[in-house]
Amino acid sequence: MNDIIPTYDVWWSLFKLFTTVGLVIAGGVTLFYIYTLFRYKSDTTPEDVSLREAATGIRRILIETKPRGVTRVILLLTGVVVFTLIVTTIDETIYLEYTPTEDAFPVWVTGFQFGWEFEYEVDGETVKTVGYVVLPADTVIEFKVTSRDVFHTFGAAEFKVKVDAIPGILNTMWTKTPPEPSVFTAYCYELCGVGHSFMTAKVIVVDKDEFFQAYNAGPEKFKAYIEEVAAKYR
Repeated sequence: MNDIIPTYDVWWSLFKLFTTVGLVIAGGVTLFYIYTLFRYKSDTTPEDVSLREAATGIRRILIETKPRGVTRVILLLTGVVVFTLIVTTIDETIYLEYTPTEDAFPVWVTGFQFGWEFEYEVDGETVKTVGYVVLPADTVIEFKVTSRDVFHTFGAAEFKVKVDAIPGILNTMWTKTPPEPSVFTAYCYELCGVGHSFMTAKVIVVDKDEFFQAYNAGPEKFKAYIEEVAAKYR
């Protein structure tokens, strides 16, 4: 699992790429605007033109004028940039869509108004928590997400991914937890009612060896362990 690239690293690489391209294009457009502003500045005072006539003139320029010269070049460059971005980032976007390993640790997530319920499968028994989830560090996690009432969306800013929670449908989302213990918050990212803004859950990332030692000890000891961990952060 060590060779699995975390979702947040992939997201940041895409963010930096699109931000860089956007800044370069924005700079080019700004320079072109400044150039045309002075290049085609009129030294004469225009005659009085009604708003209707001005609107008609603008319509003819935008709709009836055929692209030519610089306009064609700009349209061509726009198409090339968009096509290049799609081609060069398709691997990353596909990578974020599937769980990269069958060894991912599964956690079942159920949204409800207005909270999150989490389930672990431990030796054939189910251990549940509400409002918090404890995860092992440096581990690929597969969240199996659904809802018991209305549409919700489960995610955390630190994961840089999110997934819809829909009644009757089981959606999946994967991420790799940080290498060191940490605590952050998961949210509902879809307006689901008056308590939407309070629909959060604490995500507690703990030492990997410590987590699996408790997990392999059986459901009773594992439940006691995660309750003890959660108590430290309440």
